[in-house]
Amino acid sequence: MSLRLLAPEGRGRARIFVRAPRHLEDLLAAELAELGASAVRVRTGGAQLDADLALAYRICHRSRLASRVLWPLAAFPARTADELHAGVAALPWPELVVPGATLAVGFDGSSRQLRHSGYARQRVKDAVVDVLRAAWGARPDVDPAHADLRLQGVLHRDRVTLYLDLAGEALHRRGWRHEGGEAPLKENLAAGLLLRGGWRAGSTGWLVDPVCGSGTLLVEGALIAADVPPGALRRRFGFEYWRGHDAARWAAVADEVTARGATKVQLFGRDQDPQQIERTRTHLTACGAGSRFELELDLAVGHLADLDAIPGPVGLIVANPPYGHRLARAGALTELGSALARCAPEAPLALLLAAAAEQDDDALRELGLPRLTRHACKNGPLDAWMLTGHVESRSESSHAALPAEALDHAAMFANRIRKNTKRLARFARRVDTNAYRLYDRDLPEYALVVDRYGDALCVQELAPPATVDPVLAERRREAALTLLPEAAGVDPAQVHFRVRRRQTPATQYGRQQPAGSLPRRSIVREAGARFGVNLSDYLDTGLYLDSRGVRRKIAAFVRERPGTRFLNLYAYTGTATVQAALAGAAASVSVDLSRTYLDWAGDNFARNGLDDRVHRRVRADVLEWLTGPGRDEGAFDLILLDPPTFSNSARTRSDLDLQRDHAHLLDASVALLADEGRLLFVNHARRFRLDWTPPATVTVEDITHATLDEDCARGRPAHRCWQISRV
Repeated sequence: MSLRLLAPEGRGRARIFVRAPRHLEDLLAAELAELGASAVRVRTGGAQLDADLALAYRICHRSRLASRVLWPLAAFPARTADELHAGVAALPWPELVVPGATLAVGFDGSSRQLRHSGYARQRVKDAVVDVLRAAWGARPDVDPAHADLRLQGVLHRDRVTLYLDLAGEALHRRGWRHEGGEAPLKENLAAGLLLRGGWRAGSTGWLVDPVCGSGTLLVEGALIAADVPPGALRRRFGFEYWRGHDAARWAAVADEVTARGATKVQLFGRDQDPQQIERTRTHLTACGAGSRFELELDLAVGHLADLDAIPGPVGLIVANPPYGHRLARAGALTELGSALARCAPEAPLALLLAAAAEQDDDALRELGLPRLTRHACKNGPLDAWMLTGHVESRSESSHAALPAEALDHAAMFANRIRKNTKRLARFARRVDTNAYRLYDRDLPEYALVVDRYGDALCVQELAPPATVDPVLAERRREAALTLLPEAAGVDPAQVHFRVRRRQTPATQYGRQQPAGSLPRRSIVREAGARFGVNLSDYLDTGLYLDSRGVRRKIAAFVRERPGTRFLNLYAYTGTATVQAALAGAAASVSVDLSRTYLDWAGDNFARNGLDDRVHRRVRADVLEWLTGPGRDEGAFDLILLDPPTFSNSARTRSDLDLQRDHAHLLDASVALLADEGRLLFVNHARRFRLDWTPPATVTVEDITHATLDEDCARGRPAHRCWQISRV
């Protein structure tokens, strides 16, 4: 056993670790520097620094962000549970612990043999108790919730460092809280939000919390402004039960006086729950209002919708609005944003808001306040954001009308639409179509795709980058939609809008309109064909505009090879089959699993005069058909394989994953390819990588750029296309 004692009696200096809530490490480092620390090293969940006892005491007493202050006692190897027990038992515990102190143990880390931190914690506790029982003649009490002295073990690379937690109970427990009500905010996280918002010792002006709950933010804000040490309210610290404690040094630290505090603190709070308002009053009294600092208080029961004028000047608006299980009703964030814009325009702001993965931007859009900086944090187990900035000034009429700034900014979008309309109209006449892509994220501020179908527009909004303010993005989108009809020369009633996000298997093919509503199809033309498109009911319209070049290649091949037999796999709405048939294909088979798409294909066939007896539609899983009934169909001169990226159905034995399954699909398709035949393999997967070993009888050529027309050739290719030829 190689045991190394680390300042066991508190003499000299030690490398301590100060823990704090995740993502507040930068604020913690700045605070530690203000308290006299140097060479602070930021770590995940805290900071490491060299400190003497006086500095460690000062951190316990004055830090508003720290959760625990860990003073190292010893370090030793511990590959097994027995080595862990022996290393802890080797310490002189009677020389470290004040007789009668209650104990608690924490443990972090795991290894191949110490896999469970709970078991490791138990072994540490057993070792300490065994030694003290032998020395004192009685077993010390263990109190996990409210222990006098707390130990913390940290395992890293088969080596344990054992720390004494100088705080004892976590430092966020200041001593002023009584009953917090539902889901109280931890005091050090509240302090972090206030500090993020710029609230400091000596700050003046009204501190405003329009949804104050039990008053955590108001109390912490008062203590910060008045520069009352948070430790001054605590009844005890863990170091008082440690034999290395230096009472004289602690007294000197506790008596340190600063003169930075505000002489008067002004607090404004509202909450719709009268009991929470009374708790806030109780907490303000407990923290020393009236004795430790002078207080001017405006505290009352009130709803956001009825928020009256906020007194000025406002030093900071701070709030932890309800969310998650505390969310009282839908629209609470909209109500908060509107109330603040109405009552406190231009005031500095700091909000704590839940982060809910893809719904983050939805919450910010609901709040409706732009230009807020997001800082990640953790509120207990929940991911959250601290939002800081200023309340936007807006007029009463701006709730119904778009801000002039957004309309002015959208003018460049409208100009791009006019320019594209003029240029692409000529292109459309050249290729004989009235369905084409008018705009495809040409400007980074407008993440829209605008497709023209005759006299109608289909507008899709894609998720903007995380760097784009979601409130500004929403306003710009609304402004763009306002200016779009005039710029494109269409009736505003003929603009169809949908939001395109990453789809799940459950939503990928879902209707956008309620079930039972009749599909509304428009007719568009393309190179002599007429296709039905649905601009309102589904995410997909029934016509892939980017595949127009693929369909043209199919028609050209058929014209060169009279009597061509065509196979359309994953046929969708049959548009490729229509072009092949109009070009002179002798026969075709279109295979798809979707009854909706095959019926749609049937409408397209009838609209273009195709004979169903010659151009057959087959409802089947493509892979099962290729390896089953398809083998009896004979060889095909031309095959289109255009599979989805992912697909699942109750009618199939397994899901389709294109990256995983494409080689099998290609092998089965090539098996049906006639001599001198051609197969076009098309897909729309963004990250697809062709990983297929073709047989020696075929050649493979990437012809993507030859299949993308002018309207769809901007930016990242909308699809990939390989031509596989039988030689």
